[in-house]
Amino acid sequence: MRNRYFVVMLFAFFVACRNDVSTSITPTPSDGSSLTPYTLNIPPRFPKPYLPDYNPLTVEGITLGRRLFYDSILSSNGRSCSYCHHQNLGFMVKNSDIGLAPGLYPNIPALINEAWNPYYGWDGVFPDADHVAIGDFGPMFFNSNIVNVIAKLKADPTYPAMFKKVFPGQDVFVDGVLQERVAFALAQFVRTIVSSNSKFDKYMMGFTQLTPEEADGYDLFMTEKGDCFHCHGSMLFTDNGFHNTGLDSVFDGFNRGRFNVTGEAKDMGLFRTPTLRNCALTAPYMHDGRYQTLDEVIEHYNSGVHKTATIDPIMTLPGKEMGLLLSNTQKQHLKAFLLTLTDTTILSNPQYSRP
Repeated sequence: MRNRYFVVMLFAFFVACRNDVSTSITPTPSDGSSLTPYTLNIPPRFPKPYLPDYNPLTVEGITLGRRLFYDSILSSNGRSCSYCHHQNLGFMVKNSDIGLAPGLYPNIPALINEAWNPYYGWDGVFPDADHVAIGDFGPMFFNSNIVNVIAKLKADPTYPAMFKKVFPGQDVFVDGVLQERVAFALAQFVRTIVSSNSKFDKYMMGFTQLTPEEADGYDLFMTEKGDCFHCHGSMLFTDNGFHNTGLDSVFDGFNRGRFNVTGEAKDMGLFRTPTLRNCALTAPYMHDGRYQTLDEVIEHYNSGVHKTATIDPIMTLPGKEMGLLLSNTQKQHLKAFLLTLTDTTILSNPQYSRP
């Protein structure tokens, strides 16, 4: 067994914020309105979240966003945000379960700890969370007729007053304006979905112990042998960066990744690092959902990496020319550690449930 003290200290080094107790951030609405600021609790050792001044968290905004998240009133096909983001699945769903062919569409991500995410979309096409949902009004998801949506919202007994409260002095029921304000409210709600109550979190707080298998998997994760910590070595279990991890040797269409956004050759095949929190709940894996199990993901890094011009240098460090070469036992232990990142409390937390 490797030196436990070394591994814990190594993990702490890669954590952006080493506070040992929860902190909180309470924004102040900038428009002088009577909106109620919402206090976002920052879990221990989490870094500072990205909370834009132009869309501060408020109780009223979050309440509106939560209702919209579960309401099919925004669509013409009966869909809502919750159609693709099920709470009992960690706020995601398999593409195949909603009629999207695996591999042809981006894998639907889990909406957890998004307040700490500086980019959205697998290729980072969205620079903030506050405008992501605008695209959902299009044909692929809601197929919305905005004239009809506005009429339905205006006729609703509660929405007009809610929008007026959250966005005072604004006529939101206008094509173009409505989509943005809906996206703002949804972003506020999504930013409150925080996952930080896994077995690993309890271990870091000294409330439980890892099994020998989990502890060995943790050692593998946090050292060059397993080599996971470079991209997943913080309490967020993502560096929020973009990497080519050797999934493909040929790139076309969506698989060109970050290149489709920047047009720069160095970004060919790069995708945003997903969080590994709740990874046991969020199959399939990778940007296109090509792997159905964690065992397949581990085996990719163990023996299936494709080396191309833009592959991340981490993937080709000396000694890894043929992959990680983990034994079957080591692979099982690494998986055992990944399972300690599961936080089942968010699956039924009434704060995030249908109102």
